[in-house]
Amino acid sequence: MMFGLCIHYLNGWAMAAADGARKERAEWPPHPDRVFMALSAAWFETGQDEQEEESLKWLERLPSPGIAATGAEIRREMKSDSPVISYVPVNDTALAKKAPDTHDFIKIKEAGLNLLPEHRLRQPRKFPVAIPHAPIIHLVWQEKIPEKYQKPLNSLCRKVVSIGHSASLVQMWLNDNPPSPNLLPVDGVALHRLRVFGPGRLDYLINRCNKDEVIRHRDLSAALLQFQEQKKEIAMKKKAVLKGLTGGDKKQAGEPFQLELKAVDSVIDACQSELKEFAGRTPNSLRPEPGLWQGYARPPEPARPDQPKSLFDEHLVIMGMSGKRLNLGSTLKLTGAIRGALLSACREPIPEWVSGHRPDGTRSFDPHLAFIPLPFVGSCHADGRILGVALAVPRIVDKKDAGRILESWLRDENGLPRSIKLFDGQWLECMIELETRETPPWNLRNGPWVKSSRTWASVTPVVLDRHFDGKDKWDLAADVVQDACERIGLPRPERVLLHPVSLVEGAPHSRDFPPIKRKSDNGRMHHCHAVISFQEPVTGPVIVGAGRFRGYGLCRPMEQGGGNYA
Repeated sequence: MMFGLCIHYLNGWAMAAADGARKERAEWPPHPDRVFMALSAAWFETGQDEQEEESLKWLERLPSPGIAATGAEIRREMKSDSPVISYVPVNDTALAKKAPDTHDFIKIKEAGLNLLPEHRLRQPRKFPVAIPHAPIIHLVWQEKIPEKYQKPLNSLCRKVVSIGHSASLVQMWLNDNPPSPNLLPVDGVALHRLRVFGPGRLDYLINRCNKDEVIRHRDLSAALLQFQEQKKEIAMKKKAVLKGLTGGDKKQAGEPFQLELKAVDSVIDACQSELKEFAGRTPNSLRPEPGLWQGYARPPEPARPDQPKSLFDEHLVIMGMSGKRLNLGSTLKLTGAIRGALLSACREPIPEWVSGHRPDGTRSFDPHLAFIPLPFVGSCHADGRILGVALAVPRIVDKKDAGRILESWLRDENGLPRSIKLFDGQWLECMIELETRETPPWNLRNGPWVKSSRTWASVTPVVLDRHFDGKDKWDLAADVVQDACERIGLPRPERVLLHPVSLVEGAPHSRDFPPIKRKSDNGRMHHCHAVISFQEPVTGPVIVGAGRFRGYGLCRPMEQGGGNYA
């Protein structure tokens, strides 16, 4: 059983800023916490019904929902790639206290005509807008909704008129048969980082809104001002009535005013006494701060649990690249720059699985993070240029630990992908950013690099950790590649073919890749392309050889019986 909150964007677009007051990035899909705050606002503004409050507190105790939503196009300016600038009237300006005694247009305008639409000043403002491919989305829970909460939740949904900006009009309802979500909560590095709600969120919003205290202070201040003015009026009337009177007449005429003043003074004293409780401060309603953050990713493809896998997790952290165009021959430069950027951003102590070194600085023999290029290969028009990069996280690393370390580097404080500049001080200069597009280029997807296959071909050459001479040197080198496969947790291949040319279309000749040098004697390590065949299908990523942590030895699954090797 499951239920969902269905949201229909009536205008066909959603207006909400994902980066707070900057208003440069549109939010899509809507964060679950934003939807919960819209429900809470409807409850605040419509009498705070007890049953609706109970239903909200039940909802906040549920696990994070799945999301069924399509992708969206972001409305941007063509030149600057920023939200479209709109010129809107400024807030009402103060009117002149005295009407001008002239017919001069400028003075008349300053006295009040500037409030009319044709005379109001306009200021540039940005309104980030996402235009979804389908305007209806669902927040989906794998729970059965108790009958006692159905009516209150339905009532709250009907009261919600907008989510995000007040112009982003919506219709909401409860759906007991929602579609399957295409974004699910996950641990670790995810496609999206969204704000979610949790237990205690409604109480936090109540305290943050501080509605009762704000209204009470405002009412007391208004009452105090009103009775002080009333006291002044009574005193003026008394003065006017008693003018010219003496003796007993004056005393008799002044008694009613004294009683009135005494009553007003008692009210003023009561207001001042209650205002003292605020200790001179004026209570305010504060904007709520983000609560919990949750990663969301597409549902994983079903995998056979008994199928061999490498020691690297099949969920690659993929980043797109922009800037100077690089070919695969610059792999070592690129991966070195990425590794340096990550290490400089990590807080001390840097985990061993990130740096590849133990705390004492010596080499780690445990699996650690691999940096790999993602080139345009595998099709008839492929040219081998690098489209992006990926991080292959060892399978033994806890996903929450991986997310804690990598997410702070990949995303900013608003949960948006961060643009990371790579520069080596020479010719390498580019930007990388976490890939979150709904339909990225084929080679910037997970599938082409981890899909199960019996045959794998290298895209970047496999580095041999030994050098051989003699007639059987290629057989011995093939044995080294077989050993390398076992070293990353895969079964020993039944056959390895070595060649300077890759079987993958678009991959450069092995001589176009600079060699890796040994740290011991600075000698060059030989490398070549390989075709690796296993007895049974294995799941990637398959990254083998001595250069596997620096982008060499990256292999691609080959489809059997067809010409499409993409």
